[in-house]
Amino acid sequence: MKCFHIVFKTKTWLLLSLLIVTIPLPGQNSKLLNINSLNSSENINITSLIDHQVQYIKNEYSAKIEVPNEIINGKEYESYYRQSKAKPLLFPDKSRTATLFTGTRQYKNLTLQYDTYLDEVIYTDKSRTLNDRFPQIALNMDIATGFNLYFEDDSLIFRYFRLPECTKENLKEGFYEIAYQGKARFVIKHKSSYYQRDGLNEYKYFTEYYISTGDVFFKVKNKKSLLKLFGEKSGAVKKYIHESRIRMGQADRNQFIRILKYYDSLLTSSR
Repeated sequence: MKCFHIVFKTKTWLLLSLLIVTIPLPGQNSKLLNINSLNSSENINITSLIDHQVQYIKNEYSAKIEVPNEIINGKEYESYYRQSKAKPLLFPDKSRTATLFTGTRQYKNLTLQYDTYLDEVIYTDKSRTLNDRFPQIALNMDIATGFNLYFEDDSLIFRYFRLPECTKENLKEGFYEIAYQGKARFVIKHKSSYYQRDGLNEYKYFTEYYISTGDVFFKVKNKKSLLKLFGEKSGAVKKYIHESRIRMGQADRNQFIRILKYYDSLLTSSR
């Protein structure tokens, strides 16, 4: 009888301990099972109680550690360029990591690619395989607001310019690289054009530069169109370009950034 009494007390203490753990503390989620919500006449099954708590934790925190449905809520992406020598993907041979931004949160360490012909962001789901390969999904543009690509030698920041707001800035809807953001602004549209060669579909990659020194962006076509944006500072900028030996017909992204930083310095010094 004494032995039975000890076993009974032990089981009772174990049951009470499990239930006490589930009592919500201030700031705790009220969805945790509360001992006060149970009638004393109810038979409490310890196994069911533990299962309930485990399932709650799984549901509550899985969204924080797994890729949720809002990312894979898109269409299956088909590699339509398999026979092409030149791919419409942005730097397809360069390894990278990526971060995706949505209207609610950001997702890090993803495998993302950017299709410069279709203006689509491609997510590779490495958590599963389909026909012996990782499935690829073209992300829903109603969800994605931007993404960052991190290469060994550079980082690129992309944001989605939407209608009707983008028309106010004289831009078409789509993804643009945010190359420089100061008093002047500089965005780049990465694109590919389609053509046929030897019966195969090929894609030629190119970029379009857009600069704003006011409220709207203008496409930079040549040195004249660039200098026109700087107004009364155009003479000083022209001199800087000449002294820096920047050849506008061959100027790259970093050289444009240098020019805009110099222009911004002129605005600061003139105050």
